[in-house]
Amino acid sequence: MRRLFIIIALVLFVGSLFAGELYDRAVEEAKAINEKIAELGLPWTAGAPEALKQFEAHGITDLESVFDKWHGYRDLPEPAQRDIHKYFFADKATTRDAQIVSSQFLYFANFDVALPDYFIQVHTPIRDQAYHGTCWAFATVGSFESAMMVQKDGLFGSVTASPVTQQLDNYDFSEQFLSFHNIDWDVYIESAYDPTESDYIIQDASYDAGGNQHFSTYNSIRYGLPLEEDFPYKGFDVNPWIIWNPVVDDWRDRVEKSTKTVQIYYGDELSWMGVPYEYYNWAIKEALIKFGAVGVSYSVPNDFNSYKEGIYIPTTNELGGGHAVTLVGWLNMDAVKELGWVSEDATSVEVNDPFSGMTWNATEFWVIKNSWGKWGWNGYYVVPMASKELYNFSAENGYGITPWMIEYRNMFVPIFEEAYTDLEDIDFNDDGKVDEADFDLIVGAYGTYNTDFDISVPRDGYVDHEDIARFMLIANSVE
Repeated sequence: MRRLFIIIALVLFVGSLFAGELYDRAVEEAKAINEKIAELGLPWTAGAPEALKQFEAHGITDLESVFDKWHGYRDLPEPAQRDIHKYFFADKATTRDAQIVSSQFLYFANFDVALPDYFIQVHTPIRDQAYHGTCWAFATVGSFESAMMVQKDGLFGSVTASPVTQQLDNYDFSEQFLSFHNIDWDVYIESAYDPTESDYIIQDASYDAGGNQHFSTYNSIRYGLPLEEDFPYKGFDVNPWIIWNPVVDDWRDRVEKSTKTVQIYYGDELSWMGVPYEYYNWAIKEALIKFGAVGVSYSVPNDFNSYKEGIYIPTTNELGGGHAVTLVGWLNMDAVKELGWVSEDATSVEVNDPFSGMTWNATEFWVIKNSWGKWGWNGYYVVPMASKELYNFSAENGYGITPWMIEYRNMFVPIFEEAYTDLEDIDFNDDGKVDEADFDLIVGAYGTYNTDFDISVPRDGYVDHEDIARFMLIANSVE
């Protein structure tokens, strides 16, 4: 009996040594980062994420493996990115990914809403992806939930410095379901580089291999999203596969689907095409106000995991994977002063970008909802917007917006379209019927800014393939 007691005591002792290892390592890392922050005079502080304690409770002791899971965003292969660009900008049809890309609406500024100086959109509370590389699913669901509140329920955000005040628990959809419907990345990438393949091979796979919102936003149209309570998330099953786990038989009765996805294109691409910085920056804010929180992504500097609060600016140009998150608003200098992150007499925040080597004075900052549970600033973080100088620098010299910024990649937010019930919107010559004469009118306006023939959803003031396709959809759907 005494021997058994000694063995149990030894096990408990070893376990107690192990229990704090993960968190203690994070504390040491944060200490080193804070020293670097102080040396550079940056407006943020580092700390050990509280979420790590629950990883320890589940027996996970490898800090690098946690960060690998947290950084689960994957870029599309180069051929796919080129084909998407051709679809949107080169007026060149392609069959590659055509069905997915055709579900996306490229968004430009309409200047049809007033922009407040700072703003936080309504969104759902902080979620926790735990020990899976499913950030892309959480970013998509977070945007979907916010878009439901804005577009379907008519709710609206507020001029406030605190994102917590704009949390509404009106919806909770299943990240487990969306994560289960990832793609087989090995098959997809192999087909992308295979000259004998005429198209990409896209097939579902539930392997926990990271993901991309190009596919997850399409699946929220194709499959829709069931409720979290019907498909609960399994964060710590330590399984390389996302399991299929409906807990009720009638879950399909409560599925919600979006009908289209607004996409705001890469800042680099738009700057090279001559789109002014003001138009691009306005488009992001306008989409956030009109449609809801926006799914965004970026490459993760190695010090980011230890962010605690303040305006994050990297201390290093070393990267540790990709991450997808949800943009919920922006702040100006008055708002960050209210938060106590800068001095009362400050007129800007100096940004020294360790990737481009550029320095600028930032006066506006993005507020972003993360999916790491008890982490950062109440689950959020704040970063400077890409500056006009950097945006124009990329256009003139080919450097590009740097990868730690959300403007480095494209952005997504779902649309819940209202169906047309009659032909009134496409009877352009007002003769009481829709025929070839109306079709000829809209085709004649193709490629022009003309509100008379702008019938796309959302309306963008420009007549393109979106408007032609919608004309055909309406004309063919009404007897």
